[in-house]
Amino acid sequence: MKFYHSVAIIFFLSNLPSQSSISDELPIGLTEEEKNNFHLIYEMGRNTDPPIAPVRNIAEYERMSGVLIRYPFGISLDIIRELSEDVIVYCLVSASQQNSAFNSMSAANVNTNNVQFVVGPTDSYWTRDYGPWWVVDGNGNMSVVDFTYDRPRPNDNDAPFKISEFLDVPYYSVDIVHTGGNYMTDGYGISASSDLVYEENNWSNDALDSLMSLYYGINTYHILPDPNNTYIDHIDCWGKYLSPTKVLIREVPASHPQYNEIESVATYFSESLNNWGFPWEVFRVWTPNNQPYTNSLIVNNKVLVPIMNNTWDDEALEVYQIALPGYEIIGFTGTWESTDALHCRVKGIPDLEMLQLFHMPLPDTVSANNSQGYDLELVVDDLSGTGIIDDSVKVFWKNENMQSYNFNYLYLSDIPEEINTYRGFIPVQAFGTTIDYFLRAADSSGKVESNPIAGHHSFYAVPTDACNNWEIGDMDNSGQLDIYDILILTDLVVYNNNLGVCCESVADINTDGLLSIIDIVTLVSLVASQ
Repeated sequence: MKFYHSVAIIFFLSNLPSQSSISDELPIGLTEEEKNNFHLIYEMGRNTDPPIAPVRNIAEYERMSGVLIRYPFGISLDIIRELSEDVIVYCLVSASQQNSAFNSMSAANVNTNNVQFVVGPTDSYWTRDYGPWWVVDGNGNMSVVDFTYDRPRPNDNDAPFKISEFLDVPYYSVDIVHTGGNYMTDGYGISASSDLVYEENNWSNDALDSLMSLYYGINTYHILPDPNNTYIDHIDCWGKYLSPTKVLIREVPASHPQYNEIESVATYFSESLNNWGFPWEVFRVWTPNNQPYTNSLIVNNKVLVPIMNNTWDDEALEVYQIALPGYEIIGFTGTWESTDALHCRVKGIPDLEMLQLFHMPLPDTVSANNSQGYDLELVVDDLSGTGIIDDSVKVFWKNENMQSYNFNYLYLSDIPEEINTYRGFIPVQAFGTTIDYFLRAADSSGKVESNPIAGHHSFYAVPTDACNNWEIGDMDNSGQLDIYDILILTDLVVYNNNLGVCCESVADINTDGLLSIIDIVTLVSLVASQ
């Protein structure tokens, strides 16, 4: 498969963590001593009351303001430098090593203005596994909801509390033994883990699911056997939510010992429903030698993918590009293993005053459902509390024949129950046209957000009778001819603006088969005569 180098830049590490820096690190699996002390895990919990409902668990692909790592580093300085270009790098470090950490990053041209140190000891560099999980609570506050780390490592287990104090955000904790590498969520109340989470807890399965609903707002929790059959049993070793409608699952040859199990989970997700009741769109990434391609990190408009410097890297990066058009896909080599790669060693920190945009993407094929076109709905919620700028709420759209995007406004619903709900439409397009679109809104704090964060949604226009009732010259289907129709026709004829197939169907005012200035003049005369 062709690899698009313009969007996927491969960095070969020139400064891997030295063996001396990681020689004393605990392994990702349990040591023999830890196996003997496994019971101590259940003494590390901090149980609090749950957050005020309703609770929403933040997905990885939502707006992030930072990424959590620790020192000594588990990732290369190349990756840290890349992260520091766009977000804050929060670095857990002991007081005695802070200067060393800073000097290492400074020497590697990391943007140290975007580095903040959280001082305190850690036991290992797997911040994904022990770092904080994030929710928006019923008061609209971004909050940490903690779990008990599934390793008897008290310093690591303390990290979420340290982060909550450092960022001054509410802290909650639930008495569940869990690990971040074995968890993914869609941001709409659907999550997934391997059955390791059931095995490690003394709760009944139903009781654990209830706690996840109470503390994390999870209404559908998919628990599956680990198809890889490894010691780690983490879901990020074989799967990943890419968006609220897309999921990535590894793929192996039929000769692979786990082929049947991996195909089974791929089938499971293809038959499961997303938040809006549609099947998940499943993408597959080829991992014949157990490459850790699913163990990637989404940071706003970028996806950082662990690569192995082998013949399958380009294909893996292209799968991400196809699944997430408009995102920058970047490959990084490293000290990766099938059970331990990039995603395991970093953890996103969300924008604490996130501008939240919730939208059900239009299906792959769409028929216009009214005379205007394809209806859209967008729910906007500003955690900043500064207020949404109404005339900033727009849909930007173009078809395959257009060089740039047009936009239409979305308008606030007047239905009292539809809080912060905006509605609009994309004009009807010709049959067989592919339409790309994204939505955008702003709040008074200065935040501007898009859905999706990068790239666009797409759909394919199928035959429609939506234009049948439009009258010649009535360019906006208002039921009368007026100055607005003249202006719209002028945009169409003079500036060649694409205003939708319905507009075009009623634009030939003199019915000569051509669109020209004569049609504008004729329409002016018709309006004047009325």
